Amino acid sequence: MATNTEKIVVQVVVKGGKQLDDLTKKTGAATKSAGGLTKGMAKVAGGIIAAAAAFRMISQTIGSAIKTFSAFEFQMAKVKAISGASEKDFQKLSNTAQELGRTTFFTATQVAELQTNYAKLGFTTKEILNAQEATLLLATATGSDLGRAAIVAGAAVRGFGLDASEATRVVDVMTLSFNSSALDIEKWQTSMTKVAPIAAGMNIELEDTAAIMGTLTDAGIEASIAGTSMRNIFLKMKDSSSDLSKFLGFTVNSSVDLSKALEKLGTASDTTLDGLVNIRQVAAFSVMVKGAKRVQKLTAELRNAKGAAEEASSIIGDTLEGAFKRLTSATQGLSIKLTADLGAGLQDMIDGFANFINKLTDSSKGIANSIRFI
Repeated sequence: MATNTEKIVVQVVVKGGKQLDDLTKKTGAATKSAGGLTKGMAKVAGGIIAAAAAFRMISQTIGSAIKTFSAFEFQMAKVKAISGASEKDFQKLSNTAQELGRTTFFTATQVAELQTNYAKLGFTTKEILNAQEATLLLATATGSDLGRAAIVAGAAVRGFGLDASEATRVVDVMTLSFNSSALDIEKWQTSMTKVAPIAAGMNIELEDTAAIMGTLTDAGIEASIAGTSMRNIFLKMKDSSSDLSKFLGFTVNSSVDLSKALEKLGTASDTTLDGLVNIRQVAAFSVMVKGAKRVQKLTAELRNAKGAAEEASSIIGDTLEGAFKRLTSATQGLSIKLTADLGAGLQDMIDGFANFINKLTDSSKGIANSIRFI
């Protein structure tokens, strides 16, 4: 028969085991509850992180679009201020800038810069519209900066007293000149600014002038010296009292006269040639006369330059690099259009994101506590 001590031990073991089982069940429930809470908090934190990431992405996209639109809007404001265009004309300029900007190598902002430079040269809205597509071809074909291409092509149009509708002719001559001689846009600009007004005043055409410039440049004569020498030689050819005109027996007043003059000068000795111009022009004059056949050949090529810029542009554009440039332009075109179309809606969207951020800030303590708990 069990003693009292044994009974007490049995009761303790039984009761203790039961209490231990109860404690185990409670602990498991508590653990499960805590696990559920942890998962819930993790979901909340995950949602916050995802929202923050989404906001960052959207913010960057909107920020980039706004920056693109702002740059375009600012450049177009310059066009309007300089050109003095009416609202109707300004809208035409803006629309064509956007259209060309999304379908070519160049962005709408770059096209707007082209328009600005033409406006500085005194081009009217109609003249800008006539010249801009040709200038885009020139810049593409020659790898030139679009704004500079506008300045140089526009100066040639103005320098030779041409109509803006002849901008295509000018850029075709420039493109073929660059592809057929050592000329480039920088050398062209340096030389042409010195000689163009004089050549135009003597009725010497763009093609003849460019051919002589190309021949001098091929001979290694620096662009500034070439332009200055051509100007002074042309002036002597025009001056009936100069030794040069007296030797020729006539003054040069056209491209035909110039061709005749070079032919006759080709029969003169070096000593005679040296005495017909100033010492500073001797080198250029000698190259011009002795390279008369080269000048004649290049002139003929330049007279048939029609389509040169478009052809070269097409070849250069049909490349992977060209495709990427067009993609960039198209993307910026979309940014400009969407930003403009959103208008007040964009402001509402940004205000909505601002309110969202403020709500996160108001709940910052709760968010911080949740993150600490997790």
